[in-house]
Amino acid sequence: MKRILIIFFVSIFLMSCEDSKKDGWPNYFPEAKTKAAAAAAEKQMVAAVEKEMKIKNQAIFDRNVASIRAFVQAFADKDLDAQMALFSDTAMWSPPQYNGNMWVGKDDLREVLAGYHENYENITFEEGIDLGLGGERQPAFWSGSVYPSETATSLPNNIRIYGTWRSIHIESGNEVYNKWYGLMFFNEAGKIVRFTDWFDVNGMALQIAGE
Repeated sequence: MKRILIIFFVSIFLMSCEDSKKDGWPNYFPEAKTKAAAAAAEKQMVAAVEKEMKIKNQAIFDRNVASIRAFVQAFADKDLDAQMALFSDTAMWSPPQYNGNMWVGKDDLREVLAGYHENYENITFEEGIDLGLGGERQPAFWSGSVYPSETATSLPNNIRIYGTWRSIHIESGNEVYNKWYGLMFFNEAGKIVRFTDWFDVNGMALQIAGE
């Protein structure tokens, strides 16, 4: 009789196990099923937040790139007021020539830009990087980083810019080219708060002199 009871209970247990396998083992253990559902819900929520943040950051990046292009167009149009309107009142600039790594204010930047407007014409900017591989130019605008991992970021307010400036020096009539790298830092309102750029200042002088 004891043996018959053991066989009976084992059979019931096995039948229960078979039923639970239809929906997976967590269904046989209510606590595990609850934890699995909570983990799945959390994963789904995190994915939704990340997607929303990615869309938001892309929109901010696109807005900032539009401002940079507006800066370039205003430079070509010699519209100094339009250029300066893109900067915050407390914006700082680090010029390409070495000055002891000092940052200067918005008025200093305005004076330098006005000098370019006065001395150059037919100002154009070709966006991007030519890697010399026969393909399309690499993009001009970059933001965020992957490495080093300690400082990696996906924030869209710090933009790296690559391209080539071309202009005509009015007095000499000579064409002047500059490979250019710039950094523009934007605030939440979309204004430029920090601007620094690098190009061959001495090379400009040599081109103007026809050397």
